Amino acid sequence: DSVYLCSEFKNSMKTGSLVPLLSTSTLFLLNLQESVAFTSFKTVTKSVPPSYCDLPQLSFSSTSLFAKQKKKGGGAKKKQKDQKKSGFAWASSFALKPFESSSLRELASFVCASFEGRTGKPLSEELKGTPDLPKALWNAPVACVVVVNGAEKEQEGISAANSIVQYANIAALETFGFQPDQFDQLISSKDPESGEWKTPQNDVAKGLNFPSSMNGDNIYQSDYKKKVLRADPDISIKNAHRWRLEKSSLIGGKFVTESIGVAYAWNSWLEGEDTLCRPGGFREVKMDTAELEQKIKTQGEAIRELKEVQGFGNKDKQVVDAVQELLRMKALLEEVTSSSQ
Repeated sequence: DSVYLCSEFKNSMKTGSLVPLLSTSTLFLLNLQESVAFTSFKTVTKSVPPSYCDLPQLSFSSTSLFAKQKKKGGGAKKKQKDQKKSGFAWASSFALKPFESSSLRELASFVCASFEGRTGKPLSEELKGTPDLPKALWNAPVACVVVVNGAEKEQEGISAANSIVQYANIAALETFGFQPDQFDQLISSKDPESGEWKTPQNDVAKGLNFPSSMNGDNIYQSDYKKKVLRADPDISIKNAHRWRLEKSSLIGGKFVTESIGVAYAWNSWLEGEDTLCRPGGFREVKMDTAELEQKIKTQGEAIRELKEVQGFGNKDKQVVDAVQELLRMKALLEEVTSSSQ
C-alpha cells in the first residue's frame, strides 16, 4: 500500500541505494514524408502531485518533436541577388564631386598651371602654396569653367561646334543659380565605353554661350566680356580671363600640340543691366536713383498707352508683362534707396 511504499522510499534515500520505483515510457511514431525535417525541440516539465508522505517532488521530462516543411532555397538566393543589384545600381548612380574625381582633379591642376604659365601669377591668391590645388580651386572666390568641343554637327555643309562645360567650380555654379551639390546640372560627363558626352538637359546648360575655341594665334585674353546666358535675367561677364588649354605630346619623334578647350575665369558678373554680383552672395545694384525713377515714369506711360490707346485689358499678356517690369523697377528703386542710407 502507499504507507509501505513511502517507508521503503525513505529507507533507500538514507542508504543511498535509490531504486527507481516509477518509470514512464512514451512511444512516438512519426510518419514523415521526404520533404519534412525536424527543426525544433520543446521540453515540457511535469510535476508529481504531493503524496501522503513527505516525499521530495519528482519531475519528469518528455520531449516533443515538431516537424516543419523545408523551404526551397531559391527565394533566399533571389533576395540576395536583388540586394546585390540594388547595391550596384546605387554605386553606379553615385557621382564624385569635381575635386574628388581623378580626371577632373587632373584638369583643375592643369588649368591653374596653364594660367600661371600664361600670366606669371596664380589664378587666385588662395591657391598659393595649397597642398590640395583641385580642392582649393573648387572653393576659390573666383569663378572658373572649362569648355570643350563635345561634338561636330554638320549643318548644311557647315561644321558647328557644340560647346559643353567639362569643369565648373562653386563660384561658377553660383553665377548660374546652382548650389554646390548641383554641379551635375552644369557639368557634362563622358561615357567611358562609348566616348559620348552626357550633357545636362536644363535651360541654363542648353543656353550657355561659351566658345570652345580661340581664333588665330590668340592664346590668352584679359578684360574679356560677353553675355554668356540669355535668360531672365541675362548673365554677362566683364573683366574676365580666357585662355587656350593645350597639351604637347611626343608623336613619331615630334612634339605635337593638341587643343583641349578654353578656360574662363571671372571675379564678378552682371545680372540684367543693373545688378553686379560676386561669389559668396554679394549683390550690388549699379544704377542711379534719378535714372531709375525716370525709367519707372516711362514704363507707367507705356502701360497707359497699352490700355487707353491700344485697347488692351488688364489680363492681356502685353499689359501683364509691362506691369511686372514696372513692379520690378519699383522694387529695385526701393533696394537702391535702402542701400544708400
